[in-house]
Amino acid sequence: MTEALLTIEAIGNRGDGIAFHEGVRHHVPYALPGETVRAQITAERVEILEIVAPAADRIQPECRHFGACGGCATQHWAGEKVAGWKQERIAAALARAGLSPAIAQTLDAHGEGRRRVTLHIRQKPGGIEAGFMRARSHDLVDLDSCPLLVPALAPAADLARRIGHVLRGITKPLDLQVTASAAGLDADIRGAGPLPEALRLKLIALGAEAGLARLTLHGERLLEPRPPFVALEGTEGMTAFLPPGAFLQATARAEVLLAQLAADKLGRAKHVADLFCGLGPFGLRLGRKMKVTGYDSDKGAIEAFQRSIRANPGGKPVTAEARDLFRRPLFAPELKVFDAVLLDPPRQGAEAQVKEIAKSKLERLVYISCDPESFARDAALLTKAGFRIGEVIPVDQFRHSAHVELVADFTR
Repeated sequence: MTEALLTIEAIGNRGDGIAFHEGVRHHVPYALPGETVRAQITAERVEILEIVAPAADRIQPECRHFGACGGCATQHWAGEKVAGWKQERIAAALARAGLSPAIAQTLDAHGEGRRRVTLHIRQKPGGIEAGFMRARSHDLVDLDSCPLLVPALAPAADLARRIGHVLRGITKPLDLQVTASAAGLDADIRGAGPLPEALRLKLIALGAEAGLARLTLHGERLLEPRPPFVALEGTEGMTAFLPPGAFLQATARAEVLLAQLAADKLGRAKHVADLFCGLGPFGLRLGRKMKVTGYDSDKGAIEAFQRSIRANPGGKPVTAEARDLFRRPLFAPELKVFDAVLLDPPRQGAEAQVKEIAKSKLERLVYISCDPESFARDAALLTKAGFRIGEVIPVDQFRHSAHVELVADFTR
């Protein structure tokens, strides 16, 4: 154990300050560039004992749990600095891949807040706790509120504790995903495994009392008085149905921005392949101007997409098909029928699909990514195949975290 004065030189990819002591690089949680801190250094971690000289852009965190809860990394840093750092993260990832495209200023997409949340449920000697993991710990912060969530999710932590109480005889760790839908809260219990009928009936009664739109157990419906759906903002009354445990863009504002940017970059395309389409928030919008064929491995999401297509008639033909694009990407010959592709893969990127696009004669691709590193890898493959990368636009829907989305177009 060592106590030392550290000068913070930069911010790491996870939002920790970077400092050097006796030639060793250290990550210093909650420290900012330019600060001098007195810190305790151990083999496992560095902990700030005192901020000797704070940075001018250090601000007061908005949540009393900041520093204990592991959900946020940068509540103490001014927003414009965080936006610049996320822009720099993307530039650095692309530079490591040998690319240097123009990168726009980061667009703030927090909007009204996050509309979905996953809460951990744990049994403690004093009762049931529900919340987020503590920073660098396996313990929980028992949540009362989170300022990053939309107001409709305010009951989520209490709901999780009530479910934990019903399932208190189960020793396994439990999670509850809650989504704020236009029909009410949509909740999915995970980790419980099969349950006896008596517990299922208790959960159904709890869901009805709480006024949930739907309650599911590992995606299996226990209660659904109202099918959950979301309004597609920026459209004239279009809606999208949600499958149980649905993936949804974290904020409604981000979904609108990403959809607008994608549509602008797709230009006058006539037939678009919407790859990793999910439940169809982009494909449904694009279908008002162009023919869309969506593909995703999540069968539940595809079924919801198909249902939404039927519920939103008009525009151009839109279809959706279940297909594992990691194991069976759209092959180069199959891409001949499309004049553009919209690609929105998960965090690991879409290397297999990108290799097929590189082999094809496709001339336009719009790529939405939630990970700068996997995007840079895929972008390098595309540019090597003759694509030109356009302006990269960062979109920040994960305020106070290290995560950042981006949109870029490729042409040849």
